[in-house]
Amino acid sequence: MARRNRMILLSIILIIILGFSINNTTRWTAPSLESTNEVLNLNLTNFVDLRIGTENEGHIFPGACLPFGMVKVGLDTDFSKDFHAGYTVRGDVTGISRTYLTNIKVIRNLHVSGTGGEAKYGVISQLPIVASLSEINLSIIKSPRSFERFTPGYSIFGLKRYNITVELTATRRAALHQYTYPENASNNSHVIIDISHFLQQACAWCTGKFHDGAIYSVNNTQVKGMGRYSGGWNLGGPYKVYFCSQFDTPAIFYSTWWNFLITNTSFDVGADGHPIGAILTFDTKSTRVIRSRVGISFISATQACQNVESEIPNFDFIQIKREAIKAWERELEKIVVEGGDNEAKTIFYSSLYRTMLMPSDRTGENPKWESFDNNGKIIPHYDDFYALRQVDIVRSLIDIYKNEGYMPDGRSGLENGITQGGSNADMLLAETFIKNIDRNSEIDWSLAYQALLKDAEVDPWSRGLYEGRLFLNWYKKLGYIPTEVLTRMGYAFSQCSRTLEYAANDYAISLVAKGMNKKMDYVKYRNRSRNWENLWYPKEFQGFTGFILPRFSNGKFYTEWDIMDTYGGVTPFYEGTSWEYSFYVPHDIKKLIELSGGPIKFEERLDKTFDNSDPYRLYLNKYFNIGNEPSFLTPCLYHYIGKQWKSVKLIRDIMKTKFRSDRSGIPGNDDSGAMGSWYVFHAIGIFPNAGQDVYFINSPHFKNVTIKLSDSSDSILTILAYNLSPTNIYVQLARLNGKFWEKTWFKHSDIGNGGKLELWMGANVSETWGVGKHLIYPPSLSEEAVETGLPFISSIEPDLVVDEVLEKK
Repeated sequence: MARRNRMILLSIILIIILGFSINNTTRWTAPSLESTNEVLNLNLTNFVDLRIGTENEGHIFPGACLPFGMVKVGLDTDFSKDFHAGYTVRGDVTGISRTYLTNIKVIRNLHVSGTGGEAKYGVISQLPIVASLSEINLSIIKSPRSFERFTPGYSIFGLKRYNITVELTATRRAALHQYTYPENASNNSHVIIDISHFLQQACAWCTGKFHDGAIYSVNNTQVKGMGRYSGGWNLGGPYKVYFCSQFDTPAIFYSTWWNFLITNTSFDVGADGHPIGAILTFDTKSTRVIRSRVGISFISATQACQNVESEIPNFDFIQIKREAIKAWERELEKIVVEGGDNEAKTIFYSSLYRTMLMPSDRTGENPKWESFDNNGKIIPHYDDFYALRQVDIVRSLIDIYKNEGYMPDGRSGLENGITQGGSNADMLLAETFIKNIDRNSEIDWSLAYQALLKDAEVDPWSRGLYEGRLFLNWYKKLGYIPTEVLTRMGYAFSQCSRTLEYAANDYAISLVAKGMNKKMDYVKYRNRSRNWENLWYPKEFQGFTGFILPRFSNGKFYTEWDIMDTYGGVTPFYEGTSWEYSFYVPHDIKKLIELSGGPIKFEERLDKTFDNSDPYRLYLNKYFNIGNEPSFLTPCLYHYIGKQWKSVKLIRDIMKTKFRSDRSGIPGNDDSGAMGSWYVFHAIGIFPNAGQDVYFINSPHFKNVTIKLSDSSDSILTILAYNLSPTNIYVQLARLNGKFWEKTWFKHSDIGNGGKLELWMGANVSETWGVGKHLIYPPSLSEEAVETGLPFISSIEPDLVVDEVLEKK
C-alpha cells in the first residue's frame, strides 16, 4: 500500500478532533482523574508496543523520537525486505541513523514510518564498534543484535559482534546516543560516522542516491558535515542534510575517511557518490560509557550545532530520556480509555502513538524560503504529510502554495511526492474551515481559498503527478478523465479513481464556498462533484447492476473492463478494483444507493462485499481490502440504509481478525498513521466522513472514553458505553449532551466545544434505535438541493455557466 493522499485524512481528522497544536503543552484535568503539574501520570506509554507493525509490510519505525519530531533515530539493518523505516526484525545492524534500516549496519537520525512505495532517508549514520584500528574494514561494518527493547522516546539494543550496548533518545531536531563499550575494549573503541549511508543502498531497483558530501571539520569532540541525497519515495531531486555530532569524552584519535580508506585529515569533500565519513577512537579503559549528541538541520551545519546545543544543553541522558517519555505521555493522555483489558489498551495506544510519528515538524528548517505571516509569526513547516496537525499544518500547506504554486498531497525531502489521486489537501482545508478549528484566526482564509481554486481550475500539466490535479483540463471539459490519456512516466494514470476523488474534492470546496457566502462557486463545485456519475455504467456483474467503468473521450464506455481487475498504479483504478471504487462517493451515498438499485439491492451488494467465505483473504481481497484506503469508509455505509448494526458487527470483526498486538498486527502499510487512525476511531465508537463534518456512531470498545478537544478544561468529549461487554455490542439507546439521540450520526458542531455521548449497549440488535422509516440518514449531496432550493447543473454540461443558472432560478 503506497497511498499518501486520501490515506492521510483519517490521521489528520484525528488530530483535528483532538486539537493538537505545535505548542500544546498545557495540562488538562479530566473530571474523575487527579493530575500532576504537567501530565496525569497514567503511564500510558506502558501500553505502547513499538514492535506492532514491524513485520507484514507494516513498515513501522520503532526508534526514538518525539511526537511529530523531525529527528527519528534508530538502527538500520541489511535485510532488504520491509526496510522502509530502517528497522527490520531479521538482519544485522548496519548503522544508527536519523531516518530509519536487520544485521545492524548503522544507526541513523532521519526516518519515516509506515510508508509504501520506496524507502526514504536513513541518512547520517553513526555506529560504535570495537576493533583494532589497523584491522577495520569500513566497507563491511555490521553486527547481529544480542537484544533490543523499544519504548516511546527511548531505544536500547546490543551489538553482539562488538559487545556494545546502545541507548538512544531524541528531541525535536537532535538525538542523544549512549554507548557502553565492553571492559576489555580500551583504545580499540571507535565511532564510525558514514554520511554516504542511506536506506536504499542495497536496493537495485530503487531511485535513492547519495550524490556527494563533506566533512567540514573533525576534532577530538566534534564532527560537522553534510550529505546530499535524492530519490526515494517521492522520486524527489537532491536535498542536503547537515549534521553536528558532539562527544562528552575527547577522542584519542580522529580522522576523515574517503572511499573506505582513513585519510588522516581533519576535513574532506566527497564527490561522485564515493563513500565518505569520519572515525573517532576513544580510550574506554576508565570510562566505558561514551555519549554523543547529534544535531540535524536542512539549513547548515552551524544550524545543526545550534539545534543540538539548545535542545540538549548537556549530555544528561536520563534527563533527555525522561523528557521524551513525558512528551509522549502528554499526547497520549489526550484520549483516556477505561474498561478494556490490557491487550485492547495495547493495540489502542500503540495505534494512537503511530498517528503522531508523522508528519515531521520542521519549523525553522526550510532552506527554500523564510516563512512569516502578516503578523510576523513564523509559519510552521511540516514534511511528510500523513498525520497532519490542525491549524499549523494548514498554514504550512498554504505557505507552500504561496511559494511553489500548489498545495502538496505528500511531501518529503523538501519536495512533493507523487499525487496518486485527488488534490486532497483540499479536504483538510475544508475540514478545518467547516469545523471552525481556526478559532484564533491564524489562517489566511483568503489565501487558502485561492489555493483551493488553483487546485480546481489550473491544470499543472507536466507537474500533474506531483501537484494539483493531473488531467484537469479533460476533467473540466468532459466531466471525467478519459481512459486513453496517459502519463509520460507510464504510472498513476488512475483515470477513474482520479475522477472520483476530484469530485469529492470539488464537494469539499463547495462547502468552503458556501461558508464564505460565495454562492456561484458553491453551485459550480457542488454540481461538479456529481462528475462521478459520468463514469457510472449499468454493467451487470455477479447479480448486481451499475459500476464505475473507464470511458473514452468520445463518450463510449470500456464495457469489457474486468470489475475485479487491479494492478497498482497502471490501471484506471489506483490500488483498487472497480468493485471497491464503486462505493467511493462519500458526499452522495443517497445517489449511489439509487443508482445501485435501491436500499435492498445496495444492502445485498454490501453483504457480498464482506462475504467471509474465503478465510485466507478475509477483508483483504478484491471486494474489500482493509489494507488499502479506498475501502476505509465502506463498512460505515450501512448507516445510509438504516442498518447501523451491520456496520457494528462488521467493524468489530475486522478489528478482531486484522489488528493484533504482535509484530504483524497491522493489515498492510500503516501509511504514516492512517491505519492506526482507522483503529482508534472505531475503538472509541465513532468514525468520520472525511472532508465533511459528520461522524458515524458505531460501537465503543471501552466503557469510558475521555477526549481532550483543546487546552480548555471545558472542552472534553466523554463517550460512555453502559452495560458494554464482549457480547453487548449493539446500541439500544443513545443520548448526546443530555438529549435522547435517534440518529446514528452527529456533526462536529455537536461536540466541538466538548460534550457527552452516552450509549446503552445490549446483546441484541435494537428494534427501536437506529432503525425505522422515520430514521434520519446521514446527509448526502442529493438532499442538499431540496434544503437550499438551488438547482443542480447537469454534469454533462460542463460549459454551462453559473450565472445563467442563477438567472433561470
